[in-house]
Amino acid sequence: MSTPNPHDVVLLCNPQAGGRWRALADVLDSDEAKGVRRIVTDEIDDVAEALSSVGRRARLLCIYGGDGTIYHVINQLLSQKQDSLPRLAFLGGGTMNVTGRLCGMTGSPGDNFRAVMRAYLTDQLLWRDLPLVEVQQGGGRSYGYTFGMGALVRILNRYERGRKGKLAALGIGAQAITAALSPVDLGMKDLMAQMSATVTVDGETLPYERFIAVFANTTGAVNRMVEPFVHQRSRDHFNFLAYSVSAREFAFNVPNLMRAQLPLDHGSLPSWLLQPRNLFSLLRGQRKDLPADPRYVNHPAQSLRIETDEPFYTLDGEVLPLAARDEASRPATASPRHVLHVRLGPSLQLALVGGAAP
Repeated sequence: MSTPNPHDVVLLCNPQAGGRWRALADVLDSDEAKGVRRIVTDEIDDVAEALSSVGRRARLLCIYGGDGTIYHVINQLLSQKQDSLPRLAFLGGGTMNVTGRLCGMTGSPGDNFRAVMRAYLTDQLLWRDLPLVEVQQGGGRSYGYTFGMGALVRILNRYERGRKGKLAALGIGAQAITAALSPVDLGMKDLMAQMSATVTVDGETLPYERFIAVFANTTGAVNRMVEPFVHQRSRDHFNFLAYSVSAREFAFNVPNLMRAQLPLDHGSLPSWLLQPRNLFSLLRGQRKDLPADPRYVNHPAQSLRIETDEPFYTLDGEVLPLAARDEASRPATASPRHVLHVRLGPSLQLALVGGAAP
């Protein structure tokens, strides 16, 4: 391998990510940015054109932007079908920076960039291979670290169509929780409705037809402080969960679900407590054997098939519409629902800083 050189580094910046111009200037004006190839996009849709000029020489691609920017960069890189891809450093700078934080990018984008470059130029930068989730619908494929469908994605879609920022996100989150818990219709009934779907996991169809949420993920974290997956995934599995309850019941369980705690099966709890061994275990503080709600499925998986009439899904916070079906060519007996296939995608090498585990 050749000696690390700043000319082998590309710094791609999306100024629209979070609107933090001062943070962007801290990256671009740093001493570490001298000698690297800098690309500043006017719009997120310009990423494709920007990356086409990167060429095969780039060994490290540093990205200023949130998870939405990362989604566009990753999918554009994979669409180019190169034999080898540059290693990636997610510097932060957007509204959501879930994947970057998992790689230790917890400082400001400028601090993260300086740490990456100093380690890179001294050949001390650590890397982590992290697989993507691949979502196939029709003839198209999309990639990301977190896939989701259901009421939470509808809420995300409403946020994306309105004002952005932390206050706006907190506002719509509070509205959704209030609507879920209130017996009065607050104008969010359709938003909070269960998703009609047939979900098949590793060839076995779940015995439910309506879900509040379905997620697949490879990082273990859906959002900051939201790590709902109970089991550690293996190398050839992704994390998976599906919950078949109402929005009201889901809202009551959210605090525990965020911490990877299984919801209780209240129907079987009385008979479980009648067994002395179980009662003694509970009195000793051993709660792991409490009966779990069978409507909550949470375990690693290798393949996922979803048949649904939902209009969109999300990958890393990017709301993606499902491809419209050609009704004229569809047989009269065919289902009008969309069919998605989810599996593990390719792995990418991600830069680590701040002692993040490789």
